[in-house]
Amino acid sequence: MSIHIGKIIKETLKSKNIDVADFANKINYTRGNAYKIFNKKSIDTDLLLKISKVLDENLFFHFITEDEIIAYKNEQVQSSDILNTLHELKSILLSMNGPKQKTNKKGKQ
Repeated sequence: MSIHIGKIIKETLKSKNIDVADFANKINYTRGNAYKIFNKKSIDTDLLLKISKVLDENLFFHFITEDEIIAYKNEQVQSSDILNTLHELKSILLSMNGPKQKTNKKGKQ
């Protein structure tokens, strides 16, 4: 997987019509240092997080493969299915036990 994150950032700026000077200011970089980011194949994750927030776009998704996305979604569906099954089981058990009778403070009905 060959990703050039600097080019992706540059393309994202261009597509969102964001001025490089404004971008640089928002990430506390000089305009010159912002241009250096565009030439980097990789960058620090803290900086990528800051840039993602400034651009209002999760740039980390470029590092996830389609297979990983599918596996994650399948895992989420399975977790949801398990949770729904547990809720159904709880309802069945409650209905089998019938309504609970109220007791007073001394434990008498």
